[in-house]
Amino acid sequence: MPTYEGSDIQAAVNEGLQAMHLTREEVTVDVLEAGKKGFLGFGRRLAVVRLTPNEQPSQVKQSAPAPVEPTPTDNLTSTPQKRKSGAETEAELSAYLEAITAQIGTPVSIHVTHDHRSTTYHLKTDKEGLLIGKHGKTINALQYLAQTYFDHHMKGKQTIILEVGDYRQRRAAIVSHLADKAAREVVATGKPVFLEPMPGFERKIVHGHLATNHHVQTHSEGQGDRRSIVVELARTF
Repeated sequence: MPTYEGSDIQAAVNEGLQAMHLTREEVTVDVLEAGKKGFLGFGRRLAVVRLTPNEQPSQVKQSAPAPVEPTPTDNLTSTPQKRKSGAETEAELSAYLEAITAQIGTPVSIHVTHDHRSTTYHLKTDKEGLLIGKHGKTINALQYLAQTYFDHHMKGKQTIILEVGDYRQRRAAIVSHLADKAAREVVATGKPVFLEPMPGFERKIVHGHLATNHHVQTHSEGQGDRRSIVVELARTF
C-alpha cells in the first residue's frame, strides 16, 4: 500500500485520506514514522503513515483504534514528559546537542557536571571558534534551546550552561572589564553609557559586578536579544 507524509501524524493521515477519497472510519492507520521537529531546522523528519482501506467498514467501530504515537510537539507539553528523571533528560539533551553540532559541522563530545542550581554541558570540539560564534552567538543560541528543552521535560528550576573550553570564564572577565570601563566613563562625563546587547546571564554579571559601585547604577532596556544594560550616575536623595 502507498505511504503518505506530513509535518506530523495527523497531517500525514489527512494527506492520505484526501488522496484515497476515504474517511477516517474507512481506513486502518499504520504509523511508520512519528516524525521529529528538530532544532534550528536540523534533524527534522516528516511523519510517515500507511493507510489500508477496511474491507468491511461496518466493523470499524468494533475494532480497536490504530495506535498513534505522540508528535514531538505533544511530547513537549504532556504530563509524562514532565516526569522524566534527571538522568533521562540529561542523556536525551546530550544526544540532541550532539546531533545539532554535527549538523553544523562542529561535532562534539559532552561531559556533564552539576552543582546546586545549574548543570553544565562541557562541549569538547576541535572547532571551538566556530561553535562559539561571533560574540558567543552560536553557543548562546544552543544554550537557549537546551534550557527550553530542559524546562519542558523537568520540574524545578535549574540553569543549563553550555561551556566550550573556558569560554564562559573568559567571557565573564571581559564583561566585567566592560562594566568597569563604562562606570569610569559615566563618572568622568556624567552621561549614561549603553553597553552592547547581551543575553540575560551576561547582564546579570554586569548588574552584580557594579552593585558595589556606589557612584553608578544599572538597568536594562530593549526587548529580546537586543536588550542591553544602561550604566548611569547613581541618584542621590
